[in-house]
Amino acid sequence: MQRHNTEIRNHRVSPPSSQRKMDIMAIGEELRLRLHAVDEPLIKDRRYHLKLYPSSFVGQEVVDWLIKNREAESREQAVEVMRTLQDYNVLHHVCDDHEFKDEFLFYRFRKDDGTYPDESDSAAFARGQRIYSRLKLDKSMIKDRKYHLKSYKKCFVGKELVDWLVANGEASTRDEGLREGREHVCDDHHFRDEFLFYRFKNDEVETKKFSDVLSLLKGMSPRVRRNTKGRSRKETANGTGTPKRSGTQRERGCDEDDENAVYTPMHPAPGDRQPMPVPSPSEEQVAQPMTVDQLMAPGAPFIKKTVKVASDPVGYGFVIRGSQPVHVHTVDPAGPAAVAGLTVGEYLISVNGQDVLNLTHTEAARLILIGPTTATLVTMKKKV
Repeated sequence: MQRHNTEIRNHRVSPPSSQRKMDIMAIGEELRLRLHAVDEPLIKDRRYHLKLYPSSFVGQEVVDWLIKNREAESREQAVEVMRTLQDYNVLHHVCDDHEFKDEFLFYRFRKDDGTYPDESDSAAFARGQRIYSRLKLDKSMIKDRKYHLKSYKKCFVGKELVDWLVANGEASTRDEGLREGREHVCDDHHFRDEFLFYRFKNDEVETKKFSDVLSLLKGMSPRVRRNTKGRSRKETANGTGTPKRSGTQRERGCDEDDENAVYTPMHPAPGDRQPMPVPSPSEEQVAQPMTVDQLMAPGAPFIKKTVKVASDPVGYGFVIRGSQPVHVHTVDPAGPAAVAGLTVGEYLISVNGQDVLNLTHTEAARLILIGPTTATLVTMKKKV
């Protein structure tokens, strides 16, 4: 048998976007498992103001761990990679109020709280994890192999995998098994139903540094790649950089009657806190439709104020709605925004020094999301 037919296939040339996403998700899953398994787990149930945030981790602590274990060359690089995982929906802030930051903020892996977006890539990834977990129990499949005195770590034979998939009900035909192999092995372009050595992405990840995820971003659009300051962000279906969630996974603070409501969400996931009180009719009347010209007209019944809202680990604590101008729709009475003096009905003039009068709430929310932990808001409040 010729040598090239037995060497492990691990060459990678410009993987397509779906393949790149699967690779990054595999790297994220390996990190998640490691953070759960350390002697003092970094992922654990945490309490803040007597409220429980299950299976969460602190951004700053994970950056410390990555540096200590030489998985990243610098704190800036660690942040960049974690933001990449966030862009690919591997992890998120517990209230989706922040991009990943090297600060005392709570984050979760989406696999730990069941908030993976309903996407085909995510479903394929979950299926691959199930197959991989079953194969790991079969010691005869994934193992170190030798050929011509050369060792190949944690690999399997393509033909044997197809045999296993069909025999164990993971594929109904060999052609279907071949397609499954092309989705989940480390080189989807060359997987064959033959006596060739392959390696699962999970095992390929174990041989790499965590920071190697950045090499997968080469050739991507600058709109998708984010720098370490977070001034460019991959936008998702609802335009905010925050993926939509299913009805059973909606975070506290998102308007139940408006799928497209954009917000700086409240405090976290279902069950963590009681639902936010619905604004009273009088509060709703404060924010009646208004144009920018009406708001800024001389003699208009408004006063300008500056509010600095310092996020706690779980968010800012307010919801914004509307467009040109944007207004504060709801304020969590127990959150940082209320402490800072922000009230329902105030109109946003600027966010962190940037004028938002002519922006939609989608755009204004994004500025808060990628901005510093303390958001500086200039607002117009109705005179009393």
